[in-house]
Order: sequence, then C-alpha cells, then structure tokens
Amino acid sequence: MEKELNIQAKLLTGLSFAVETGSGHTLQLDNEMAPEDTGSGPCPMELLLSALAGCAGIEIITILRKMKSSITDYEIRAYGTKTAKPPHIFQSINVEHFFKGQDIKPAAVQRAIKLVEESYCSVSAMLDKSIQIQHTFHIIDNNGQRLVAAGATIGDPIH
Repeated sequence: MEKELNIQAKLLTGLSFAVETGSGHTLQLDNEMAPEDTGSGPCPMELLLSALAGCAGIEIITILRKMKSSITDYEIRAYGTKTAKPPHIFQSINVEHFFKGQDIKPAAVQRAIKLVEESYCSVSAMLDKSIQIQHTFHIIDNNGQRLVAAGATIGDPIH
C-alpha cells in the first residue's frame, strides 16, 4: 500500500528554513556554503546522510535483535564526498558501523548490513541507484577490545 509523506518548509532569514514534518516534528535547515549562513541548523546534504544512517541503523538493529545478537551499543558514522562542481552531489558515501557487545558474530553483522542494503532501507535503495555506498563495520567487546576475525580486522568493506 502506498503511503504519502509530507513536510512544510518556511523561509526564516537568509537561507534558513523552518521545517515541519507531517508527523509533527520540527527542525531548522541552513546552507553551509552561503555567506549569509546563520548556522541555525544542518544543511540538506547532512540531513541526507542522517536519513541514510538512521534508516540503515533502525533496520540493522531490528535484524540483529531478531538474531538474538547481544549488542549493548551501536553507532553509525556516514561520510559523503561531494563533487567540486554544482550541484555538488555526493559521488560516494562511506558508512561505518560500530557495534559493542559480547559474542557478536561478524557473519550476523555482515548479513544484517547486506539485507538492509539490498532489501530493507528505502533511503539506501534510492541513493544506491545513483552513487556508490560502501559499508564497513567494527565489533568491539564490552571491555573496549576491538575484535579480529580470520586474521583480518573486522571492518573490511563488504560492498
């Protein structure tokens, strides 16, 4: 079943916009490249990275919890490389996943990320049609020790 999402964006000052989502959430957008930038909020491209990280993270944690993985902490960092010429689009995005917990199986993490990339994250599915997205992951035990599997540090690219 199709579902329509909506937002409303209202110009404030300079290039700053107040945004309200159809679900009632608000945020402020700004433009990091403009001289009149007020620094009042993230730029749209940062929100795109946030949307990708949030979408992937929600789905990955959901899958790993169903797999009974013992994850005590999870962090995602996304880095986008923009083109030099307008419209300054992302030419690639690197997403790093940091999992903390006991007895986390690298194969389970890799499987969850692959499922999310291929089937579950709508943001990734839309972006992947036009740019390269690479995921890496790191598994850290509860003592802060970074784990190694098969002689290689977990975190090698899987895409």
